[in-house]
Amino acid sequence: MNYRRTRLLIALLCASATAWAEKERLDVSGQVFLDGDYYESFWSKDGDKSTTEIQLRNARVQFEYDFPKGWEGKLQIDADTDSDGQDIDLGSAYFRYTKWKFADITLGKMKEPLGLERNTRSAKLMTVEGSMMSTAFTPGKNWGVHLYDANKRRRWAVAAVVEDDQDNKFEEDEPIAVTGRYTWSPINSDQQTLQIGASGSFRDWKENIFQVRDRAEVGSADNVVRSARFRADRQSLVGLEGLWRHKSMMVQGEYINTRVEELDGPTWNYSGYYIMGSYLLTGEQRRFKKGSFRKIKPLAPSGAWELVARYSYLDVRDRGLGSIAAVSTLGVNYYYGKQVKVMLALLHPDISGSIRHEDPDGDAVSVRVQFLY
Repeated sequence: MNYRRTRLLIALLCASATAWAEKERLDVSGQVFLDGDYYESFWSKDGDKSTTEIQLRNARVQFEYDFPKGWEGKLQIDADTDSDGQDIDLGSAYFRYTKWKFADITLGKMKEPLGLERNTRSAKLMTVEGSMMSTAFTPGKNWGVHLYDANKRRRWAVAAVVEDDQDNKFEEDEPIAVTGRYTWSPINSDQQTLQIGASGSFRDWKENIFQVRDRAEVGSADNVVRSARFRADRQSLVGLEGLWRHKSMMVQGEYINTRVEELDGPTWNYSGYYIMGSYLLTGEQRRFKKGSFRKIKPLAPSGAWELVARYSYLDVRDRGLGSIAAVSTLGVNYYYGKQVKVMLALLHPDISGSIRHEDPDGDAVSVRVQFLY
């Protein structure tokens, strides 16, 4: 983290500490994800017949402060622990001004506006892990400036960012990017929602190493789906998205295509998509506010039940290098109030092209217990 980012973090910490003097303006919240995975040889780089992992997938504490005169701030600290040890990272960290008529403006570290699934809070996802397409192609939280505006029918956002390098993954200067997203909801009523959208990003890789490495939707697994590895010059991404909800049923899908220019070399072309459906068996309806999911609120004290199915596809094979993979998922979710969710997913994969070992087969089971506070 460079000096400017350090100053921003210090300012946010000071703001959060000062906020205790006016506690009515401070909101402290968080989440805890406890995961258990069982997977067979497909997800193991060494071809192990079976592996069981239990991990603290995420433990987050979040401070939000409502400053006077249209300013607000957010600070997130994320922790996780697994067989590789413990890790603590900075999540979102920003100041936002909301009184500008044209758009809200945000300065700091935040998600880039690329894709529906990536811009859905992790606690509101319908599957234990995001799709391969999202984890392979859409960026995480990065530093920059973000403009955003939304109403009941449409939502737009644009951001100029510098890639975060808190894991020291870049040998050269951090990549920079300009990213934007637009969604439109021609139908958005209590009974039905139809939303379509598009997003894109242009990224200067600053001659850093580029490679897609993906765990194929099992959070504790190895990176078994891989592309070619090379020094990259520039990258462009174009995404399409859509969702339709009718009462307790919902269908959503996304497609992303990316072209990556190798430094002094060819252009590599990759793509991916997923389609997912869910049905709330106990009669609840998933609500949207300004193009974003809201929490499921069970109708009965006994809780709510949801069935989920997803098919995802990732093609990172070009010029005879890389993999083509697909994962089919069936899941069931149980919601107890707004704070507790239990998720179970059964996954069946398929892969061709470059593989890590001679037995890329098997299935997986993932379980998550989620607490919000």
